[in-house]
Amino acid sequence: ALDVPKTGKRGVPQQFPRRLYEMIEAESIAGESSIRWSGTGRAFNIQDTHLFSSQVLPKYFRTNKFSSFQRNLNLVRN
Repeated sequence: ALDVPKTGKRGVPQQFPRRLYEMIEAESIAGESSIRWSGTGRAFNIQDTHLFSSQVLPKYFRTNKFSSFQRNLNLVRN
C-alpha cells in the first residue's frame, strides 16, 4: 500500500508537515529558540510553550494558540 499524504480542501496536500519542518530547521539554527530538534534528530523539543506560542508560532502559522498546534500534530500522526 502506498503512503499517500492526507489532503485538505480540493485535494491539496496539507501544508502543516512542511511548515513544521521548516520552522524547526530555522529555529534550531537560530539557537536561542524555544523549539529545536532532539539529539537524535528524530523528534523535537519545545522548551517553553508560552514563549513558543507567543513568539515562534505566529511567524510560521496563522495562530498563536498552542492547542491548535497540538491538534495539527495529532492530525499528522493519524
